[in-house]
Amino acid sequence: MLFPRVGRRQPMLRIAWWLVVAFLCLGITLHLFPFYFMLITSFKSGQEVLQFPPTWWPHDGTLAGWRLVVSLVQGGNTAATTLMDGPFWKFFLNSVHITFWVLVLGIPITSLAAYANSKLQTGPLARWSFLFFIGTLMMPAALTLIPNYLLTRNFPFALPDAPSFFGSDTLVWPNVRIWDTHWAVILPIVFQAFNFLLFKGFFDTIPNSVIQAARVDGGSEFNIFRRIVLPMSVPVYAVAIWGAFSGAWDQFLWPLVVLQSPDKMPASVEIYNLLQKFTQAGATDADQASAAAQQMQQILSAGMSWNGLMVLGILQSLPVFIAFVVCREYLLRGIRLRGLK
Repeated sequence: MLFPRVGRRQPMLRIAWWLVVAFLCLGITLHLFPFYFMLITSFKSGQEVLQFPPTWWPHDGTLAGWRLVVSLVQGGNTAATTLMDGPFWKFFLNSVHITFWVLVLGIPITSLAAYANSKLQTGPLARWSFLFFIGTLMMPAALTLIPNYLLTRNFPFALPDAPSFFGSDTLVWPNVRIWDTHWAVILPIVFQAFNFLLFKGFFDTIPNSVIQAARVDGGSEFNIFRRIVLPMSVPVYAVAIWGAFSGAWDQFLWPLVVLQSPDKMPASVEIYNLLQKFTQAGATDADQASAAAQQMQQILSAGMSWNGLMVLGILQSLPVFIAFVVCREYLLRGIRLRGLK
């Protein structure tokens, strides 16, 4: 505890206690305010959304935004689906597909690399490989856009053209063009250096005597990892899975760059494209809405404004919230373990 129970009744200590409590409550309020505003906006009418100053509670609550999103998800409303390149559930499934493979490939690869670096490598090799793995943490994400772009054009070579055999113009190394596919989004983020650092820090705390005893009993390295290390590492796996899931689900810039086919977009990018169409139609601007008069009133009454966008934002963030609720116990255990080290 930050403040021990002994002596809490002292005036100065009580003042410091309540200052810390007030600071934490302020932080929680600021953190939850965007979600609160997003939630109440989803129940406002199109006209009330564009009012200035904004209202802090729906004066005339409506489900127009939610009805619009239901139409977008089902694809049954022709007027609504013309705003998108298909039913919204397709883009939601694209996000599920990308996130699934990032977790299935990324977590085992990252954890096994960290285990090898922690328990199998020694001396200079362990130090240099550790620096190699965490080196990407020192580079800004924007710096990797061009190499990743080249990688998707001639996988596995991050070059403008695939290298050739002995300078030949016809014989080139085998390469695969994964540009404009989900694999172009998945493969560059399969290995995450931050998760490697988490796994490495946790595996270092496992006594080497436990590993050596299992080796003496004849266990292979894979069986040692599967039967001994993995059950002990559930909390750190929960933290890593949570980070990888939220990062893969919410990523925006890289899919926007590498995906060109509208039907392959994840939900995060499609919501942005829908926002652009709303803005061009004038549904997110009060002056344009007033100038368009009757036609714009019909658009606003259908929920095609910030209220509909807020509903999509809630649906986009809902899987991350559900994943947190499911993994909450393990996440808290992981945080406690990290704090005790």
